[in-house]
Amino acid sequence: MNKELSDIRKQLHQYAETAHQERQTSEFVAEMLREAGVRHIRDGIGGYGLLATVDSGRPGPALMFRAELDALPIDETISMPHASLNDGLAHKCGHDGHMTVLIGLARWLREHPVSRGKVHLLFQPAEETGEGAERMFENHKMSDINPDFVFALHNLPGFPLHSVLLREDVFAAGSAGLIIRYAGNTAHAAHPDQGRSPAPAVASIIPAIQELPGRVLQAGRYGLATIIHVRIGDPAFGTTPGKATVMATLRAWDPEDLDRLRKEAVKLAKEIAGEHNLECDHEWTEIFHPTVNNTDAVDLVRRAAENVPAVTEIRQMEHPFSWSEDFGRFTGRYPGALFGLGSGENHAHLHDTRYDFPDELLDTGVRLFAGIIDECGLF
Repeated sequence: MNKELSDIRKQLHQYAETAHQERQTSEFVAEMLREAGVRHIRDGIGGYGLLATVDSGRPGPALMFRAELDALPIDETISMPHASLNDGLAHKCGHDGHMTVLIGLARWLREHPVSRGKVHLLFQPAEETGEGAERMFENHKMSDINPDFVFALHNLPGFPLHSVLLREDVFAAGSAGLIIRYAGNTAHAAHPDQGRSPAPAVASIIPAIQELPGRVLQAGRYGLATIIHVRIGDPAFGTTPGKATVMATLRAWDPEDLDRLRKEAVKLAKEIAGEHNLECDHEWTEIFHPTVNNTDAVDLVRRAAENVPAVTEIRQMEHPFSWSEDFGRFTGRYPGALFGLGSGENHAHLHDTRYDFPDELLDTGVRLFAGIIDECGLF
């Protein structure tokens, strides 16, 4: 294990900041990149995003490698010296490790300069909310960036340590957050008949939303609807509620299936509102595109993995993952690939309060990315 990289990862862990708040994290990453000899750094992209470029000055392929800056609003429940210094915020998805891998790659490139082409190291804000990638693309500082390939890795608990997980075509699902608001009118709790309570509508829509994928998608197509929050009225025992909010996440592997789920969910919400004489509005948030991997990019990752001694297994995944990643915006714009790096079969799962990135993966991640650069002929 590279102790210097481990120390950097632990310091990043302490700085945990959520989407749109990653100022200290971004500043620290920029400092580490400058120490690694990177001279071309663009900051303030789409918020606190960074783009560092290592340019040989000679014609050749342009490659981009992405890591994420943001942490999660999750408590740190395990005792460790490098625990988050920000209450209620922690790196429980491993973005601290992903960033450190790119910093390690910058150090590798200082010792092994590219002889042709260029390498972009991109640090994305607001990945967890599905906003950061698009905001970076909209920024003029990205207007001249057009890589031949773009790559990212994600550590994955539940798989053997140092295993590499690949899939062509769809790697991770698309998803969308739906907020449904019902409005009737309040009444005294002793006379509910004098009001229009949204409670019966909520009772109807919860199972209806969850059953939606099986009802509207063809057999064998993947779809999932998860109710994640419900609120009816206020904690006032003398009042029949007049308002309610229902929040759900819809998921699908296929973009057209996700679009259909979104359309049908809104239609369903309005139909139920009509049945109960309620007003209804809705809002979409945290929209993630499916991450679709390019065949040539996946082949580059495979060939690189075959030459990394620490890699224990290269596994071709039969099905896409059900979680979503904002990297789908990148692979929708450039040829690229997201791949998994096993964190250990018994490691705490992503977004678990007990999770901490396994530092053993740092060197493996650096060597995988360096191997991809080598396979593209930049050294």
